[in-house]
Amino acid sequence: MNIDIDRRRLKTSFMELARIPSPCGGEGALARRLERELKALGARVMTDDAGRMTGGACGNLLAFLPGTVPAEPLLLAAHMDTVGPCSRITPLDKGGRITSDGTSVLGADCKAGIAVMLEAVRSLRASGAPVPPLEMVFTVSEEMGLLGARHLDYSRLSARRGLVLDSERPLDQVTVSAPAADRVEIKVYGVAAHAGVAPEKGISAIKLASEALAKMRLGRIDRETTANIGVIRGGDAINVVTPLVELQGEARSHRLSSLKRQTGHMESCFRRALEGKWVESGSGRLKPSYEFSAERKYTGMKVPASSPVLRLVSEAMKKRGMTMKRTASGGGTDANVMYGHGIEAPVMATGMREVHTTSEYLILDEFYACAGIAADVIAGWASRGPGTP
Repeated sequence: MNIDIDRRRLKTSFMELARIPSPCGGEGALARRLERELKALGARVMTDDAGRMTGGACGNLLAFLPGTVPAEPLLLAAHMDTVGPCSRITPLDKGGRITSDGTSVLGADCKAGIAVMLEAVRSLRASGAPVPPLEMVFTVSEEMGLLGARHLDYSRLSARRGLVLDSERPLDQVTVSAPAADRVEIKVYGVAAHAGVAPEKGISAIKLASEALAKMRLGRIDRETTANIGVIRGGDAINVVTPLVELQGEARSHRLSSLKRQTGHMESCFRRALEGKWVESGSGRLKPSYEFSAERKYTGMKVPASSPVLRLVSEAMKKRGMTMKRTASGGGTDANVMYGHGIEAPVMATGMREVHTTSEYLILDEFYACAGIAADVIAGWASRGPGTP
């Protein structure tokens, strides 16, 4: 069965969504618009408690669309928030692509994915193609560290497989693997002293942190692992031996054992930098100290080559003269968090490019093809029937 995507409707839908400001924590207006559209499609819509947990204006939006045939439910997901500047977005149709006016981001990350989800459902309805039960998730604060997905009410979901529509890669590249990541925070406590009068009575936290960083493996550690210290704060005056330095960083790896090893190495660098350091005071020896914390930002993701969703994506791409390529990513998406909750969802590209910049744009041919592929995958999933391996 041919499923025709209404290109004009899809483009109009995206441009209207792009104009709605939806910064991290401020997705309420977009959520209300989507709720109206989803209810018009016959979906049962609810909002979870993620807004309260993240300090945002609303929670994640969940929509449940009944299927027309008995089948396993399928998950579709994209995030509602955009990075700034996004208070006023003016999308411009440049023929083969849509851009912003240069004063803001475009918001194709990730409103292109949202528009694809809506159009896939509409086009399936119009064609009379079979539709499985759909669980559609629109998360908040993805750009703030996948916060919406981390606080998503997973008890509401029964789908174990799906698609996340949130990649700027070429359309034929489907992300099937992504690293786990640890957020690292360190406080180094030195000993304050007057830097001009009695510097020997102090221990500089800046110097201690520098010694630790000089011994630390950072950047590309191996093919699967990276690490970075991205924030350093410390010192209030040039004539004070600095008593406190705060650092923030991360480590990522596709292999959990490598991630643990790298995070442990980062801590050991601070421990060794402080060993044997002390100064004499009237009350005895004063020693420096440190605090090191590592929080798992998200788990790794690895969708196997045997995934039935991948097979359907590959078949849909073949129909369009494309060969699907399974790729690994160095970053995380909502799919990472969902994978940790037992949901297997490869990440599809939507045609967006130069995201997180005012040069962001959307390639229309890829955007239209993405919607067609998504519709084919949904129809193909429905045709599998219930409980098909």
